[in-house]
Amino acid sequence: MSGYLFIFGNSPHLSQAELSVFFPKHELICPDVAKVEDDLDVTEWIGRLGGTVKIATIINEFSILDPTSIAEQLHNISTHKLSFGMSSYSKDFRVQTAFLQQVKDKLTAGGLSARFVAPKEGNVLSSVVVAKQELIELVVVGKEGEWFVGQTVAVQDFEEWNRRDYGRPAVDAKAGMLPPKVARMAVNIARGQGKTLLDPFCGMGTILGEALLSGWTVIGSDQSTEVIDKTRKNLEWLKLPEWKLLVSDATHISEKIPPESVDAIVTEPFMGSTDIKFKEIKNTIKGLEKLYIGCLKDWLKILKPGGKVVIALPEYAIGGRTYFVKSAIDRCESLGYTVVV
Repeated sequence: MSGYLFIFGNSPHLSQAELSVFFPKHELICPDVAKVEDDLDVTEWIGRLGGTVKIATIINEFSILDPTSIAEQLHNISTHKLSFGMSSYSKDFRVQTAFLQQVKDKLTAGGLSARFVAPKEGNVLSSVVVAKQELIELVVVGKEGEWFVGQTVAVQDFEEWNRRDYGRPAVDAKAGMLPPKVARMAVNIARGQGKTLLDPFCGMGTILGEALLSGWTVIGSDQSTEVIDKTRKNLEWLKLPEWKLLVSDATHISEKIPPESVDAIVTEPFMGSTDIKFKEIKNTIKGLEKLYIGCLKDWLKILKPGGKVVIALPEYAIGGRTYFVKSAIDRCESLGYTVVV
């Protein structure tokens, strides 16, 4: 067998969009797992991708999954002593303690000292458990009669992601709390041949930081001097070069940046209040649409030909209905953009 299984985190649709940029020929086996045939450096990719929490190398394909076949795979991996676990990303196969105990019994009968760790909830071991318990993890994906079994060979460095999320010196819930993993996915989706990335609603600088770590030169702006000061502290904390900060309204950023000088704009803009009443929703949506359309008009002046905009847009569920800034998307084509996703 050959190939790798890329296992997604909490935002599988966004994770797949990110993976598609680098591996357009990947095969989506289930909503949480994609198969990639390319030869690759798993250490590089687990560090580069924000949405992939584990990478497993495919070691076999089975028509029937039973304790004997699993024990044989583990025997091939180790002949002396091992700690193992299993995760299933299929609705057709549940990881049960009784099954793992049978696997352990067969390993013991074959002269191998073994212990196992079962998922506490559901069918999946977290990357934290796999790493901290130093487990040999087998990953099961597929359906009855066609099972892929892989061995986890790389897990996300959760400690480093947490450090960048919770350890930075400046935080401000009102200025955005975008998780670094989501920011990294957005930056990767904007990948191109260019070098300069702008976040015109830079908040605490999360997108800028992940872009810097990915090799971009970045520009951040916000209309608040206080926010820019906090962003500066967070970028200085990363100790990386090639960044610039500006105080500017996002709808007039073209007044401070040369025309056609930016390769990508990646941003989580102002999304309105988190406590909107039903009677306020229509006016809120109209106000946000006006803001976003004004931004898109202005940003077109500073984007290079072929430049990209990756933007998060709000959706409100109130009174049994869902409200979205539809007009901002509908107007994109007339403004000079091509909507991709």
